[in-house]
Amino acid sequence: MAITRGEIPPKIRTFYGLSEDAKKLPPLNSEADIIEWGKKILDGEAQRKIKGMPPITNPTTAVVKVHYDNFWEAYKFQKKMYEKHERAHNELTNLRSEANDIIVKIWNEVEHTFRDEPEDIKREKAKEYGLVYVYRKNELGKRNLFNFNNNSIVS
Repeated sequence: MAITRGEIPPKIRTFYGLSEDAKKLPPLNSEADIIEWGKKILDGEAQRKIKGMPPITNPTTAVVKVHYDNFWEAYKFQKKMYEKHERAHNELTNLRSEANDIIVKIWNEVEHTFRDEPEDIKREKAKEYGLVYVYRKNELGKRNLFNFNNNSIVS
Protein backbone atom coordinates (compact mmCIF):
# COMPACT_ATOMS: atom_id res chain seq x y z
CA MET A 1 0.00 0.00 0.00
CA ALA A 2 2.93 2.28 0.63
CA ILE A 3 3.83 1.84 -3.05
CA THR A 4 0.33 2.92 -4.09
CA ARG A 5 0.52 5.93 -1.76
CA GLY A 6 3.93 6.84 -3.19
CA GLU A 7 5.69 6.56 0.18
CA ILE A 8 8.38 4.13 -0.97
CA PRO A 9 11.03 5.40 -3.39
CA PRO A 10 11.94 3.04 -6.24
CA LYS A 11 15.30 1.90 -4.83
CA ILE A 12 13.69 0.82 -1.50
CA ARG A 13 11.29 -1.54 -3.32
CA THR A 14 14.13 -3.97 -4.04
CA PHE A 15 14.38 -4.77 -0.29
CA TYR A 16 10.93 -6.36 -0.60
CA GLY A 17 11.65 -8.35 -3.74
CA LEU A 18 9.97 -5.84 -6.06
CA SER A 19 11.47 -4.21 -9.10
CA GLU A 20 12.23 -0.50 -8.89
CA ASP A 21 9.59 0.29 -11.49
CA ALA A 22 6.83 -1.72 -9.75
CA LYS A 23 3.70 0.36 -9.29
CA LYS A 24 1.14 -2.38 -8.52
CA LEU A 25 0.54 -4.61 -5.55
CA PRO A 26 1.93 -8.12 -5.94
CA PRO A 27 -0.62 -10.91 -6.42
CA LEU A 28 -2.23 -12.01 -3.15
CA ASN A 29 -4.75 -14.49 -4.55
CA SER A 30 -3.66 -17.66 -2.77
CA GLU A 31 -2.33 -18.78 0.58
CA ALA A 32 1.07 -19.35 -1.02
CA ASP A 33 1.12 -15.75 -2.32
CA ILE A 34 0.27 -14.33 1.10
CA ILE A 35 2.92 -16.45 2.82
CA GLU A 36 5.55 -15.58 0.22
CA TRP A 37 4.91 -11.82 0.23
CA GLY A 38 4.42 -11.62 3.98
CA LYS A 39 7.85 -13.16 4.46
CA LYS A 40 9.37 -10.83 1.83
CA ILE A 41 7.89 -7.78 3.56
CA LEU A 42 9.13 -8.83 7.01
CA ASP A 43 12.60 -9.77 5.71
CA GLY A 44 12.85 -6.58 3.64
CA GLU A 45 11.89 -4.41 6.58
CA ALA A 46 14.52 -6.16 8.76
CA GLN A 47 17.18 -5.49 6.07
CA ARG A 48 16.17 -1.83 5.96
CA LYS A 49 16.51 -1.51 9.75
CA ILE A 50 19.97 -3.14 9.65
CA LYS A 51 21.06 -0.47 7.14
CA GLY A 52 19.78 2.28 9.47
CA MET A 53 16.78 3.26 7.38
CA PRO A 54 13.58 4.40 9.09
CA PRO A 55 10.85 1.74 9.34
CA ILE A 56 7.55 1.97 7.55
CA THR A 57 4.99 3.08 10.10
CA ASN A 58 1.65 2.56 8.38
CA PRO A 59 1.26 -0.26 9.28
CA THR A 60 4.19 -0.99 11.55
CA THR A 61 6.29 -4.12 11.15
CA ALA A 62 4.95 -5.38 14.48
CA VAL A 63 1.35 -5.21 13.25
CA VAL A 64 2.27 -6.93 9.97
CA LYS A 65 4.18 -9.62 11.90
CA VAL A 66 1.21 -10.31 14.19
CA HIS A 67 -1.16 -10.67 11.24
CA TYR A 68 1.35 -12.78 9.33
CA ASP A 69 1.95 -15.09 12.31
CA ASN A 70 -1.80 -15.46 12.90
CA PHE A 71 -2.33 -16.30 9.24
CA TRP A 72 0.59 -18.76 9.27
CA GLU A 73 -0.76 -20.56 12.36
CA ALA A 74 -4.26 -20.75 10.88
CA TYR A 75 -2.80 -22.01 7.59
CA LYS A 76 -0.80 -24.76 9.34
CA PHE A 77 -3.84 -25.74 11.43
CA GLN A 78 -6.01 -25.94 8.31
CA LYS A 79 -3.40 -28.08 6.55
CA LYS A 80 -3.31 -30.48 9.51
CA MET A 81 -7.11 -30.69 9.53
CA TYR A 82 -7.12 -31.38 5.81
CA GLU A 83 -4.55 -34.17 6.24
CA LYS A 84 -6.62 -35.70 9.07
CA HIS A 85 -9.73 -35.49 6.89
CA GLU A 86 -7.96 -37.21 4.00
CA ARG A 87 -6.65 -39.96 6.30
CA ALA A 88 -10.11 -40.54 7.80
CA HIS A 89 -11.70 -40.52 4.34
CA ASN A 90 -9.24 -43.15 3.10
CA GLU A 91 -9.86 -45.31 6.17
CA LEU A 92 -13.61 -44.97 5.66
CA THR A 93 -13.26 -46.01 2.03
CA ASN A 94 -11.36 -49.12 3.10
CA LEU A 95 -13.92 -49.91 5.80
CA ARG A 96 -16.80 -49.40 3.37
CA SER A 97 -15.36 -52.01 1.05
CA GLU A 98 -14.91 -54.40 3.95
CA ALA A 99 -18.47 -53.73 5.22
CA ASN A 100 -19.90 -54.33 1.74
CA ASP A 101 -18.13 -57.69 1.59
CA ILE A 102 -19.59 -58.69 4.97
CA ILE A 103 -23.10 -57.61 3.93
CA VAL A 104 -22.92 -59.59 0.68
CA LYS A 105 -21.66 -62.66 2.56
CA ILE A 106 -24.50 -62.49 5.11
CA TRP A 107 -27.08 -61.84 2.39
CA ASN A 108 -25.91 -64.84 0.38
CA GLU A 109 -25.84 -67.11 3.44
CA VAL A 110 -29.40 -66.15 4.49
CA GLU A 111 -30.70 -66.57 0.95
CA HIS A 112 -28.97 -69.92 0.66
CA THR A 113 -30.47 -71.07 3.99
CA PHE A 114 -34.04 -70.28 2.89
CA ARG A 115 -33.66 -71.13 -0.80
CA ASP A 116 -36.22 -73.97 -0.66
CA GLU A 117 -38.94 -71.95 1.09
CA PRO A 118 -41.81 -70.27 -0.82
CA GLU A 119 -41.10 -66.64 -1.76
CA ASP A 120 -43.33 -65.00 0.91
CA ILE A 121 -42.05 -67.22 3.73
CA LYS A 122 -38.47 -66.78 2.54
CA ARG A 123 -38.86 -63.01 2.74
CA GLU A 124 -40.42 -63.13 6.21
CA LYS A 125 -37.68 -65.37 7.58
CA ALA A 126 -34.97 -63.28 5.92
CA LYS A 127 -36.42 -60.21 7.65
CA GLU A 128 -35.48 -61.76 11.01
CA TYR A 129 -31.81 -61.53 9.90
CA GLY A 130 -32.13 -57.96 8.71
CA LEU A 131 -32.62 -58.72 5.03
CA VAL A 132 -35.44 -56.58 3.73
CA TYR A 133 -36.45 -56.92 0.12
CA VAL A 134 -37.57 -53.69 -1.49
CA TYR A 135 -39.49 -53.78 -4.71
CA ARG A 136 -38.40 -51.52 -7.54
CA LYS A 137 -40.99 -49.68 -9.62
CA ASN A 138 -40.73 -52.16 -12.47
CA GLU A 139 -41.15 -55.09 -10.03
CA LEU A 140 -44.32 -53.73 -8.44
CA GLY A 141 -46.36 -54.48 -11.57
CA LYS A 142 -45.12 -58.07 -11.59
CA ARG A 143 -45.99 -58.47 -7.91
CA ASN A 144 -49.75 -58.21 -8.38
CA LEU A 145 -50.61 -61.67 -7.17
CA PHE A 146 -53.89 -63.14 -6.06
CA ASN A 147 -53.87 -63.52 -2.27
CA PHE A 148 -55.69 -66.75 -1.39
CA ASN A 149 -56.09 -65.89 2.29
CA ASN A 150 -58.57 -63.05 1.83
CA ASN A 151 -59.40 -63.35 -1.87
CA SER A 152 -58.01 -59.94 -2.75
CA ILE A 153 -55.30 -58.61 -5.00
CA VAL A 154 -52.00 -57.72 -3.30
CA SER A 155 -50.10 -54.85 -4.86
